[in-house]
Amino acid sequence: MRPTPRRATAATLALAAALALSACRSTGTGGSAAPAASAVGATPSPAASAVGATPSPAASAPASAPASAPAPTASAATPSPVATGCENLVATAAVKAAVTRAYGAVADLDHIQPRPGGFRYGECAGVGYAETRFVPAAGATTDELVALQDEGSARKYFRQGSTGAWTYLGTGGFPDTGGCLSAVPGALTTIWGDCSTG
Repeated sequence: MRPTPRRATAATLALAAALALSACRSTGTGGSAAPAASAVGATPSPAASAVGATPSPAASAPASAPASAPAPTASAATPSPVATGCENLVATAAVKAAVTRAYGAVADLDHIQPRPGGFRYGECAGVGYAETRFVPAAGATTDELVALQDEGSARKYFRQGSTGAWTYLGTGGFPDTGGCLSAVPGALTTIWGDCSTG
């Protein structure tokens, strides 16, 4: 039985609509074609049906987005002596004489002097510190010479108070193996090379 002209026209229109719908669904945003539906009423592929869908985070990120910089780490650097307010100073004759008097009064020694080339003097936050060894001076008595045989080989430490007077802090180890007295601020002992020479 031959189709009537009305049926042929309806079939042609249905086929044209299917092809037009298929052509619309087969074009993607990237220029590549997705598989077309093979028949009218077939379920389109996910790529073809994703018109207007929200893109994934990976797809929406710019290709040239810079990587995030690593977070800065805290520095464990030891503060410098300047940052802590400590500095090495030139020991004047007046400073050496005042320190010598302070020790002479404690040790009951009159004829002593700082060992030449072995006097350290510095300041931290306005407080003065000194370190030296003592040797006999001209006119030393026999008792002073004997006392300085042991005492002279050990370092003596002093602190200057707000009034300018010097106070005896203590004596280093005997025999002397180096290392400043713990009463001296750490930043100053660093400047002094931990009292390892002199």
